[in-house]
Amino acid sequence: MQLVLNTHGLSLKVKDGLFRVSHEDEVRDISPEQLSSISVTSPCLLSSAAIRLAAESEVPIYFFDRFGDADACLRSPYFESLATLRRKQVYFSDSKAGTAWVIRQFGLKTAGQLENLKYLANRRRKREEELHAAIKWIDDRLKVLQHEHDGPPTDAWSASIMGWEGNTARIYWGEVGQAVPEAWQFSGRSRRPALDAYNALTNYFYGMLYATVERALFNAGLDPHLGVLHADEYDRPTLAYDLIEPFRPWVDRFILEQLFVQKLLADVVEPKDAGFWLNSTAKRTLIPAFNEWMRTPRRWEGRQMSRDAHIFRHAAGLARLIDLIEKRPV
Repeated sequence: MQLVLNTHGLSLKVKDGLFRVSHEDEVRDISPEQLSSISVTSPCLLSSAAIRLAAESEVPIYFFDRFGDADACLRSPYFESLATLRRKQVYFSDSKAGTAWVIRQFGLKTAGQLENLKYLANRRRKREEELHAAIKWIDDRLKVLQHEHDGPPTDAWSASIMGWEGNTARIYWGEVGQAVPEAWQFSGRSRRPALDAYNALTNYFYGMLYATVERALFNAGLDPHLGVLHADEYDRPTLAYDLIEPFRPWVDRFILEQLFVQKLLADVVEPKDAGFWLNSTAKRTLIPAFNEWMRTPRRWEGRQMSRDAHIFRHAAGLARLIDLIEKRPV
């Protein structure tokens, strides 16, 4: 379970070996064994005892900025990526295998986006023709991606992949933005800040997904800062950026289901500081719903397991692939 501290002035302390979360008259005790991570999204008080208990229990504490990005993390000092595996990560990022892995990542992401567009086509008959046209266009582009490059990564290849992804995203988000209920419609992706209610939801839950992806990488013994496609972004968790791609459409689907099935109203988001932000009341409802949704089994890549477990399995598969690298590519 991911514990999210999203109430201004809330405190996290320790009582009898348990985390004690308190705010005004409300008190809740939680066993560290129940937690996979702690996310801090509002100014809170964390005692040194709580930080120590989290470290001893191998529960990382993530601090998110108001845009939904993780900008700091506290964790146990005992994690050490094995020198051999870390060296192989560097080799992998320069290898033909690394190129193939990135292309497959975007292939999986695009397949998820196509599923979402088909979901919308079944629910928005007035835009069925436009949605099916977008599905065909993206599906045709996916076939091109699969033959994009068969050598090691190059600057030209990276630019080509990013351009391909940008064009696909433009079509995808253009259709999603017009197919959602009227109160939620938008004209493209926006971050830092979100310029509409839909993007506010997307940014927030992408941030929660990021925390799961980074935990999965650490669990697999990989260094999140040694990426392939995003390798040139200094001091950023670039491998986490690479690994998260296939799972972004899962968050998109969660949001779409909230809009179409749960009939979520746009008043869960409020305008502030020239942007739109998820309000505290909505967080208390939507965060548990998202955590439960991530624990719900689904079939993916031939396996039936929870969404969380799929992400951890995907990271472990990457670690096995990297471990096959014997030497630096020439």
